[in-house]
Order: sequence, then C-alpha cells, then structure tokens
Amino acid sequence: MPTLIIRGRLGGAVATMSPQPPGRPEAEKLRELKLICMGNLLSTTEERVYFKDLMSRFLFVSEGWIEAYAPGRTAAELAGKTDFDIFSGQHAAAAFADERRIIRTGEPISGQLERETYSGRDDAWVSTTKMPLVDDDGQIIGTFGISRDVTGQVRAEQRLAQQALELTAQNEQLRELDRLKDEFIGLVSHELRTPLTSIIGYIGLLRDERSQGMNVDHFAEVIERNAQRLLRLVGDLLFLSRIQTGKLAMELRGTDLAAIAAQTAEEMRPEAEQKNISLALSSADVPRFAADPTRVAQLLANLISNAVKFTPAGGRIEISVGVDGNQAVLAVTDTGVGVPQADRDRIFERFFRSAVASQQAIPGTGLGLTITKAIVDAHHGAIAVTGREGRGSTFTVHLPLLPVPATPGPEPAPA
Repeated sequence: MPTLIIRGRLGGAVATMSPQPPGRPEAEKLRELKLICMGNLLSTTEERVYFKDLMSRFLFVSEGWIEAYAPGRTAAELAGKTDFDIFSGQHAAAAFADERRIIRTGEPISGQLERETYSGRDDAWVSTTKMPLVDDDGQIIGTFGISRDVTGQVRAEQRLAQQALELTAQNEQLRELDRLKDEFIGLVSHELRTPLTSIIGYIGLLRDERSQGMNVDHFAEVIERNAQRLLRLVGDLLFLSRIQTGKLAMELRGTDLAAIAAQTAEEMRPEAEQKNISLALSSADVPRFAADPTRVAQLLANLISNAVKFTPAGGRIEISVGVDGNQAVLAVTDTGVGVPQADRDRIFERFFRSAVASQQAIPGTGLGLTITKAIVDAHHGAIAVTGREGRGSTFTVHLPLLPVPATPGPEPAPA
C-alpha cells in the first residue's frame, strides 16, 4: 500500500501525515490534522501571525508576518530567533515585556494600538492582539499574537478629528461674528440716531417762530456737520459691501504722498482742535508712485480720525511721511490709550471694537480700520500697529513705490 502524504506549510515548514497502523490513537491523528490546518492557514493569510515559546523564541510565523517584518527570509531561518535578532532594541524590548507579562499573568493584550517603531516611520500604526499559548492541559507553553496594519484607519480617524476641531473653530468664529454683527447693528443704530436727532431738532428750531433773530448760520452748520457724519457712515457701509463682494477697484495714477498727507492733515485739523489735540506733520521727499490718491487720502483720514477718538484732550498726534527702500512709509502716532496686546491680532477685523472702546463708550462702528487695511491690501502694502497700552500707539503703512503708468492728460486732484 503506497504512503499517503498530506502536505501543509507550517509557516514555511512542511508537515507530512502517513497512514499509521490501525491501532494509532485518534487523538494523535486529530492533533496532527490541526497542525496541518494551521500550517495551511499561516501560509495563505496576510495577517501577521506568530507563535513563540516560553523564551520568546519564534516557533512559527505566517507568510504575512514575514512579508511585513522580514522580507526575503524564510520561516525556517526565523525559527529559534527572538525579536532582538530582527528588530531594533526599542521594538524588541517592548514586545519582550508584553510577552513576559502574558506568561506571568495569563492575561491577554487585546486590540492594542501602537506605533510601528521598527520601521522608523512616525505615521505607521498597527493593532496587535497577544495571548498565552496553552497545551491540552491548559499549561502556558508560550505566546502567540496577530497584528494588522491600521495606518490608513488611524489617518482617517486623525483627519476626522482634525476636521471636527476645524468645524468647532469655525462654529466659534460664526458665533463671534454673529455677536459682533448684533453689536454692530446696535452701534450703527446709535450712530444714525444721534445725528438724525440733532438734524431734526435744529430743523424744528428753524421753523419755530420764536427762533427768529437767532444765529441761523449756526443752525445750518450743525445740520451740515451731522449730515456729513451720516454721509460718511453710509459711505463706510457701501465700501464694506464692495470689499465683501470683491468689487473694490483701485484707480492707479501718479500720487504725491506728501501732498496728500498735508491736505488730509489740514482737513482733519478742526476735528483734532475740538479736543484740544495738536496735529503735526513731518514729511520727507517721496517720489511720485502709482496708487489711488483718493483711497490713500481715505486711509490716512481714517487713521487720523481713529487717533483723535482714542487720544484724550490735550494730547498730540504726529503724522510722518518718508521712504524705506522701495516703499513709501506713512505713520500716525498718538498719545492716546493705546491698543491692548490681546486686541492687536483682531483690530482690523470688521465690526471689532476693542475693550477700551467699549469701556470708555468711544463712538464708532468698528469699520474704519477694516476699510483702512482693505485699501492697504489693495495696494499690495502692509499695515502694522505698535505701542504700549496707556502710552499711545503708532499705525505704520508701507506702500510699494510702483512706477507711474503713462497716461495722457492731467491727473485729477485727490478727493
């Protein structure tokens, strides 16, 4: 009778089972069949499976384990070796400590997520289960384990966590924006109501017969001043709308920064003198460059007006114009309350008003600096604020000295 050979790969090794004499115990046959089944499983599975003895020496390893950790080697080569013969000291020591604990306590380690330290990659992760290997009598004779690469899953979870954090931050920003918008509506309502109330009151005086013979010119002056205040507010709102819709257009032409600074300073001087604030201008020679003179005058007026608001009576505001390399430099320095360090990152945000402005009830809509920065950005420039709280502040604008475009005809004067 020929010999029957059943082949099964035990992690690369070959097991055979031949017909035995009729008296062979069935338990022995079953045990050998189990070994063959296990060998076939280990030779085909992509999972990283290993078996070790009590000394943490490899007994069997799966083809998936070899491919992941010891490519080019065979199961026969690895039999009898330990992790210290294959991996780095850190990886081997961690695995050895786990196996000692399992053998000592009999407790498994299930679904442990750990970095794949042996590869040297920071972004490789595996999920590992390690258990005691027991014989038919329940005695621990070693350990076995299975691990799988879960790097893709961990990365996906990390992306989801990052997206959740970003969504939370966006929600916070939306809530803050909603709060600022409510505050802005209240401020605008106040800014509209005050001049309108004054205009209506003085119109009533003009119509009152008892006011005949009074200083009508003064009434007209107050009405005009409040009407101009309303006009500026409406202009700011329209400007903000253009910024948000991307329709802010710059008309670049030859610009004399020193002349604009001198004219704007004179226009803003009455506002400063009402609070007994001195306004000084120092100007160096700045070559003409391509810019929108109307918008440059607007940003300077906003900076001066802002300085007047936050400078106590009797203070001082200094305007300086100069050149730094290939950039024109415009600076407005005041002796006012200064900008708190915590507010400097947000001071150019729309609707934002500093804690000082709220505490001291300084009027404003929180749009002036937003518009100023939009104008600076449209010129590809930069704006920054320095100073100390309670010691005043300096707003510095840098504008590139772009060449003047060749356009025929006279240049319109800046508004």
